[in-house]
Amino acid sequence: MDKYCGLRTRLEGGAGYIPVPLVGVEITSRLVNFTAEVTVLQRYTNKEENPIECEYFFPIEEESAVVGFRAEIDDRVLVSQVKKSTEAKDDYDEAVSEGRTAFLMESTRPDILQISVGHLAPGSTCSVSITYISEVPLETGRARLTIPTTISPKYIPFKDGSEEAKRIASIQYDFKSPAKLLFKLNTTMKSRIEKVTSPSHEINTTGGKEVVEEGFYTTETTLESTTVDLDRDIIILVECEDPNKSIIFIEETDESKVMMVSLVPKLEVNTKPDLDIVFLIDCSGSMMGSSIQLAKEAINILLHSLPASVHFNIIRFGSSYQMLFPESRKYSDQSLREAKLAMSKLEADLGGTEILSPLCALLEEKTKVPRRIFILTDGSVSNSSECIKVTRKNNKNNRVFTLGIGSGADRHLVKGLARSGLGTSVFTVEGEIMAPKIIKQLKNCLQPSFENAEINWGDEVGPGNSCQAPSLLPPIYDGTRIQVFRLLEKNVSLPALVKISAEIPSSNSTYSEEMKVETNLMKDSLLHKMFGRKMIQELEENYDEKEEGEIKNLVIDLSLKYQIMSKYTSFIAVDTKEKKEGKMVKRHVANQVPFGFAFGGPQVMMCNSMFKRGGGGFGAPMAAPMMAMAAPPMMAMAPPMMAKVAAPGGMNKGFCFGAAAPPPQQFQRTSLDSASFGGFESAGASFGSAAPAYAMKESVETIDSSDFIETDPEKRKMQILLQLIALQTAEGSFSKDKSIFSLCGLKEEELEKVQGNLEEKVFYTNLLLLLLEVRFPDLKDCWEMVSEKGNLWLQDKSVPDTLKQNLIQILKN
Repeated sequence: MDKYCGLRTRLEGGAGYIPVPLVGVEITSRLVNFTAEVTVLQRYTNKEENPIECEYFFPIEEESAVVGFRAEIDDRVLVSQVKKSTEAKDDYDEAVSEGRTAFLMESTRPDILQISVGHLAPGSTCSVSITYISEVPLETGRARLTIPTTISPKYIPFKDGSEEAKRIASIQYDFKSPAKLLFKLNTTMKSRIEKVTSPSHEINTTGGKEVVEEGFYTTETTLESTTVDLDRDIIILVECEDPNKSIIFIEETDESKVMMVSLVPKLEVNTKPDLDIVFLIDCSGSMMGSSIQLAKEAINILLHSLPASVHFNIIRFGSSYQMLFPESRKYSDQSLREAKLAMSKLEADLGGTEILSPLCALLEEKTKVPRRIFILTDGSVSNSSECIKVTRKNNKNNRVFTLGIGSGADRHLVKGLARSGLGTSVFTVEGEIMAPKIIKQLKNCLQPSFENAEINWGDEVGPGNSCQAPSLLPPIYDGTRIQVFRLLEKNVSLPALVKISAEIPSSNSTYSEEMKVETNLMKDSLLHKMFGRKMIQELEENYDEKEEGEIKNLVIDLSLKYQIMSKYTSFIAVDTKEKKEGKMVKRHVANQVPFGFAFGGPQVMMCNSMFKRGGGGFGAPMAAPMMAMAAPPMMAMAPPMMAKVAAPGGMNKGFCFGAAAPPPQQFQRTSLDSASFGGFESAGASFGSAAPAYAMKESVETIDSSDFIETDPEKRKMQILLQLIALQTAEGSFSKDKSIFSLCGLKEEELEKVQGNLEEKVFYTNLLLLLLEVRFPDLKDCWEMVSEKGNLWLQDKSVPDTLKQNLIQILKN
């Protein structure tokens, strides 16, 4: 019989197998009115003959406050505390060198924790419990709770020599889950919980329809399977009766009070925006598969929803980056056709994820009108902090909006870019209906910027006796929840009302809202810790380099005061029991490769050299068992010899969209086969040139008519809607098309009788706009902008009074 039972991993160099020390993971979470508390319990067992040191990198939500760390060994609970990172590491090293078990939790970056269990004796079992709290965003009217369970392999640019990159490079990966996952969620809301769903996992939910206690509604959610792999984020969507209601929570401790204002602004702003909109699309190797398909679907929706008043461009990036047009073009039928043709040939064929270069070029370029950058990415990079920093530096005339794609999207990059670019972020995974959230992002993108936003906390609350986090209000967008915290001295009286206001300087539009303050006080410290985390985040992301020392001291003071982790502080726990003998060996717990993550194609032979950081590339070596896969015809992920070449410094303005970027000399032996991606080139178009009409027509049919028919009724309805939307011209009109009759069950002869002598485009524009209202009222978020564009085109057109009624009767029948 085998000496070791259970999950095993292979030693580096192939010198045999050893059991994986992580034996189980349990996640227990609470969701209370858009605030989540998540506890992750990890169990480790040493099945070897020597003491071991376990090292495991684990993901958390990037804006979270890590508020608890509990270590237990052989039924003894160890006392843990937050210390300066250097002091905590010294304590850990000293204990391990003396043969005592120690536990250390450090922050690699805001969304990655590094957990070390040192000198675990043979046969010993221990557990580590991590608790963090976070805000839960509102997406399309539902609270979206995301609990990450694995870390995507990160592309490490050649120039990124940071300590953060070095740690990320040491993360190991395996296709097997390091342990099985148990999950439970308790949800508590002030309004009735209508539905709890998940696009990521099969779940079971009970309760939610009746008041349980003190006016709250509760549900309990578990996974349908007893256990699952750690290969994707757990995503829970909670739909309640009144998600847009503004809420004020107040918490009191012995020393102070914290007020949390959670509001969802309702704005009505109608404008014809004069903007330059640039879509920046990730076409690196990691996007291959479902991610690039989601990106293509998203960009198609966005292109058809743009207003006629904007200019736009599309840039795809990987190891290099390419522009569709030499400069942004006026949105027109011609530019729309060219963009759709390019998107029909879009592939994940550009190697590594060098996002910083195109981002800098876009942000630093001077434009005549404000620029909006819309980024679509799976965001697997090590230099996210640098990207966030350059975005914040250039956000005066730019706004950045992001879509995170796939089951392991880099939440620090996606959310951080939007936060620093004063925009908004959303995420989507395979199986989700994406259109509503994409349109919501575009609406935010087109919305004028509200300025001078402020909260009036009452006459007795001022800078002398209180502090606000964030100090400046985040951007205000229609239907997007924002949360602001105010720390008050204990003796400061609470206000009766809290007022928020903002304005658009270039127009007469204003926003204001008053909220009544209820005096029910929470006796806890969670809001205080969230306030501390918000302060730390603002300090870390907004400081000038000259102030780095001062900022570091402030962050450490806040971390120690509220006992929360930061980049400068760590949790430490040391066993005081007698020393244990034996030579300690180090063991790494590998992260499971995220579901759907691509290494360049469906069949890839994994080579250790490919995953070792030789100046650039993806992280640490994989475990040897994963090498047994068929050799691919190409490699889209950059091995070290490719990654040593820095991304070109300028945009390539003459390359074919859909072909691989012309490689530098060092790339030639492993470059992609351009013939595999030459569809756009063969159609006769290149960047900056118009494609012939026949090629455009062929492309439009290819992209807008689907050979695959959805069988799920909800998804099929969305599929039909998107095909109808794709028929609209850039100016807003619709023309007669056979697909209208086949998709909607309409008779051409019957419609011709109603049309009479009315101009064809006017008639079919009226028909399609009414069809959207009558047949797709529940999907209004998806077609609202299409309808606005169509009605603007119809404004000066003469239409018989009876037309609308006749068409509605036909559509309803």
